[in-house]
Amino acid sequence: MGRLVAVSNRVADPRNVAAGGLAVALGEALKATGGMWFGWSGKIVEAAQGGTPGEGELHIQQAGNVTLATVDLCREDHDAYYQGYSNGVLWPVFHYRIDLADFDSGYLNIYRRVNQLFARKLAPLLRPDDVLWIHDYHLIPLASELRAMGCGQRMGFFLHIPLPPPLILAAIPQHEWLMRALFAYDLVGFQSQLDLEHFSRYVQSEAQAEPMGEYRFRAFHRTVRAQAFPIGIDVDEFAALGQCEESRETYEMMRGQYSSRRLLLGIESTRSRRSAR
Repeated sequence: MGRLVAVSNRVADPRNVAAGGLAVALGEALKATGGMWFGWSGKIVEAAQGGTPGEGELHIQQAGNVTLATVDLCREDHDAYYQGYSNGVLWPVFHYRIDLADFDSGYLNIYRRVNQLFARKLAPLLRPDDVLWIHDYHLIPLASELRAMGCGQRMGFFLHIPLPPPLILAAIPQHEWLMRALFAYDLVGFQSQLDLEHFSRYVQSEAQAEPMGEYRFRAFHRTVRAQAFPIGIDVDEFAALGQCEESRETYEMMRGQYSSRRLLLGIESTRSRRSAR
């Protein structure tokens, strides 16, 4: 098997991943095999500092046996690609919340422009036998952009959020282009069997894909295999954390401080806050 190249919107040092399901999963896989992790640097370059739409400086550093390659984004690209199309259109619609979507006509072009930027920066770093593992809704068209540049490596995609049924997907302007981009992958993974069924229904009804058996579909001169890969936590490790000395000390401290008080606990992800704004 060739080198593993993981691609996600954000990148973390696999030697020190503290939280986040995607970061933990990729960090563990890369630490075990070595390879490269590519994505946005997390840095926004303002116009006054030379930030140019569709361009971005590439940074490469070594983290143990893993190469980290990241690209800066200018303010315009970040706001439209990340806040606009990814978190303002795809995230709410994929979570069945069409009412929260902001269908600004300019977001899609910049979403594609940033994926093209990632493809231009990533392609020269690839080896012929690399295996690319691309993640989440920010980067759905990345494989199609790489294919257009002549990249023939094996590429897989995993969607970390739900995929809604065809009628809801159809609310997204140019949804046909978005779903067609998935056929540039060799394997597309979903969280659940229901998401897989929604994909199957969409590609057959909207793209007239030919079913090839075992959730393989032929359309647009390519064959893609789709599969459900349910993700869970490491139960044994989670239980062990609750029994460690630090956890017991924290429990005793909180019991002493709060046992006579009424508590209200609220949990909200940063992603849902962004998409709701």
